[in-house]
Amino acid sequence: MVPKPSFPFTWDYWTSPSDSVELTCLLPNSCFIALSASLDATLQDVKLELWNKATRHPFHGMLQDMSLYVFQFINSLASLEEVDDEEKRLRDVKPVLGVLKIVERCTDQAGEHLLNSQISHLIGKGLNEFDALRTSEVNDFRMHMRILTEESVLRRARSSIEEKLRHRYPPRLANQSGVPPTLVKRLTSNNFIIHTKVDDTEVG
Repeated sequence: MVPKPSFPFTWDYWTSPSDSVELTCLLPNSCFIALSASLDATLQDVKLELWNKATRHPFHGMLQDMSLYVFQFINSLASLEEVDDEEKRLRDVKPVLGVLKIVERCTDQAGEHLLNSQISHLIGKGLNEFDALRTSEVNDFRMHMRILTEESVLRRARSSIEEKLRHRYPPRLANQSGVPPTLVKRLTSNNFIIHTKVDDTEVG
């Protein structure tokens, strides 16, 4: 039988002063694993601990490499969400009832799932609910936004390399030609010292 959680789900489940949370993890090999994790733990940390515990459960041999799986859960908008970014913390994703389902990664739709999830959180409702809206105002808004987006894409496609670079990395220019006094005080022999970090090494 599935073990009963040590404490019931409450409305302040994710705002309680406790630093840990109980998770219910459903594996693709039909196994259930209860897990206690820190609220600041990333999904990658949860997956590592989950795979370690899975070795002590039946049907472990049916599991493939953990990189081939992603987490699914019901989010605060009551819609199914699939997370590709495993650097997110538990307190950021807040799965309802602390239930996490592990499913095989769909490489063809990985980027689409991430984009749909970001759009859902941006507009404050699930995409399925949004698509169900069929009023004249919504249709008019969608048409204008599509025209605006297509114009923006075409305009950017015709841009020069310099214009694309300025759009991607907009320069922050001062409103005066001289060096600000607050910056002059920090100069070393009237020179800037630039530290560039490449591949976990510092080059000055």
